[in-house]
Formats: sequence, structure tokens, C-alpha cells
Amino acid sequence: MLNRIADGRGVDENFMKKFKIKRMGKDKDDIFWQIGKIHGLENLAYVSDEDLQAAQGNPILLQALCDKANDAAKPHVP
Repeated sequence: MLNRIADGRGVDENFMKKFKIKRMGKDKDDIFWQIGKIHGLENLAYVSDEDLQAAQGNPILLQALCDKANDAAKPHVP
């Protein structure tokens, strides 16, 4: 079924409107939409500047960096 939706085969437009992700409120802002969907965004504080610049704002790469930083050991603050 998901393949049919992705290809648009045999699916009418009314059906597609039911499953469309609706952007409302703050999600209407493209930057908020893109960055707001990254889980653990606060872990970017532990990522090196070089890795951050290499991601070039790509949300998929930023999510991978967040996941990698989340798995790494954190400095202990007393």
C-alpha cells in the first residue's frame, strides 16, 4: 500500500489528502519544520565544528550526528 501511495498508482486525490502531513502553527516555518524534527538536537553541543560544517544543514546528517553524540560518553559535571 505504501508503494502505491508513493508512486500514486491507483490512489485518488481525496485518499492522498487524508494522509498528507499538515503543517500548522510553528511548523509552517521551513526552518522550524526542518530543525524541529531532529531528535536530541541538544546533543549537537558535543559535535565538533568540522563535522557540523560538513553536514551543511542537512537534517538527515544532523540527526546522524545527534545520534552519534548521544551514544558517546559525556563529560561529567559535578
